[in-house]
Formats: sequence, C-alpha cells, structure tokens
Amino acid sequence: MANYSEFFIADHHQAVARAKARIAGKSPAVDVPVLPTPGLSDFEIEVLGEFAVKKVHATGVAAELSLVDIELDTLFAVPDALLEVFAELDAPEDPEEVSELAAEWAAAEEMESTPEVTEPLLRALTAMAASALSAAEDNAKMGLFFYSAE
Repeated sequence: MANYSEFFIADHHQAVARAKARIAGKSPAVDVPVLPTPGLSDFEIEVLGEFAVKKVHATGVAAELSLVDIELDTLFAVPDALLEVFAELDAPEDPEEVSELAAEWAAAEEMESTPEVTEPLLRALTAMAASALSAAEDNAKMGLFFYSAE
C-alpha cells in the first residue's frame, strides 16, 4: 500500500514536473485538478480498471497503467481506452453500476477497504476521468495521471 497517491489532470510536462516535486518533498509549482486517493497503489487501480472494463463490457481494453518515464517509477498515465471506461461510468445507464463496482472493488482480495470508502472515491474518479476527456478535446496533450509513492 502506498503512503501517498493521487490522480491529476495535466499534460506530460506538467505531470513529470509534479512527480519530481513530490519526490523532492516540495509542493508542485503547477496547480492542476487533483484527486487525492487514500494511499492506493498502481496495482489497486489496475484491479479497479479490470472490474470497470468488465462492468461496461469494453472487451479488449487493457487495465494496466502506463509508466510515464523510466526514471519516475511512481508516475503513471491512464491509457485513453481505460480513461474512456472510467468516464463512461460517470453517467451510467444504471445508477447502481457505480455502487456495485465500488463494492466489488472493496471486496477484492488486493484491497483493504469498504464500499463506504471506495464508492465516493470511484464517483470522484469517474467525474475526473470525464473532465480529463473534455480537457483532451481542447488540448490533445492533456491526460489523466496517477502518482503513487511509498
């Protein structure tokens, strides 16, 4: 389990600068939309991704996060296809889908959580994913990143 983790919307340059500032123990200079996550690791996010892909029936979508820079093993990009899966859950056809997904994620053996924790986090993540997609429409360099440090 990570000590600190967060999702944020940025371009590649901003993401790298933010991660380097975090690693150095400094406050990031660039203000970007941020969703703090309660010490989640990239592996736990990938577990969520696998469940989300199944929930929206997105066959062929990989749930793995992408390493942004070989020298920054704490910074990951959410691939476009997975970003679209998360964004699709922001306004699901069935309002119970997010609650069910949050419960499934909390119950996964890799997680140490409860639906009371995972549901608001998942709802915030799906909204952030939708915002990241919208930002990418205006600027193709924008994306959703995940930072996780021990």
